[in-house]
Amino acid sequence: MRLKNRDTVVICWELLKALASGPQIPSRLARVANVPYNRLGEYLGVLTTGGLVKVNKVDSHEMYSITPEGMTVLGHLDPALPKLFS
Repeated sequence: MRLKNRDTVVICWELLKALASGPQIPSRLARVANVPYNRLGEYLGVLTTGGLVKVNKVDSHEMYSITPEGMTVLGHLDPALPKLFS
């Protein structure tokens, strides 16, 4: 049986995957992870508090990027989560 609903772990995994390709602005992350923009902050808060993502201001815009610890976590999640949610 495959799980149908995405939970916080899966959404955070999708955000980490998007950030692995380089820094992103929040609106792009919301689109990539298919999350309403007004809820994106909850997920980014989990990731930044956990030290997996950092935020920088660039020309008055917030840019999010993955940390080395975030890359390590992504490496552990990548093989497992697709099997549950495919």
